[in-house]
Amino acid sequence: MRRSLLVIVLALLAAAALSAGAFAKEGGVELSSTPFGTKPGDPWTGTLTLIGSPGLVSKANPTISVTNLGTGKTEVFRPTRDTSGKPNLFHYSVVFPEAGRYEYTVRDGVTGREYNYPVVRIAGPAATPIPKPGLGASDDSFPLWPLIGGLGGAGLLAAAAFVALRWRRFGLSH
Repeated sequence: MRRSLLVIVLALLAAAALSAGAFAKEGGVELSSTPFGTKPGDPWTGTLTLIGSPGLVSKANPTISVTNLGTGKTEVFRPTRDTSGKPNLFHYSVVFPEAGRYEYTVRDGVTGREYNYPVVRIAGPAATPIPKPGLGASDDSFPLWPLIGGLGGAGLLAAAAFVALRWRRFGLSH
């Protein structure tokens, strides 16, 4: 029993070691940021890093495509290669044209692999509140006076109930 367990563990370790080398050859894509919090018309900027052998990466032409799930419209953005001498580094600027739910996909431009990311909701600009006529900025504070009045009234009712119960208990009613 112990011998077969040892063989299984060694086989699993060998498989893990071999698969790690195969995965490293395939490469991958890494984005420096996500578009969460981006508003329509504002650019989502960052860097895209290609992971893989230098020979393949030097030929890369990656793309980022965004699809509006409401309209089905897809736009493709092409990141530009970094000029500092890092062949695997690209800079991107993606603009979501309108509010909605978007799916975004990165293609590495070398192996044809697609990297799908979670759906993101691009919210429209926050609505500006319409000021009420005759009210100033100080009227946006917590309504303290109604609270004090309500608590004072509740306190008076509690005191009156207390006095009424005490009089009844000691027979002070004439």
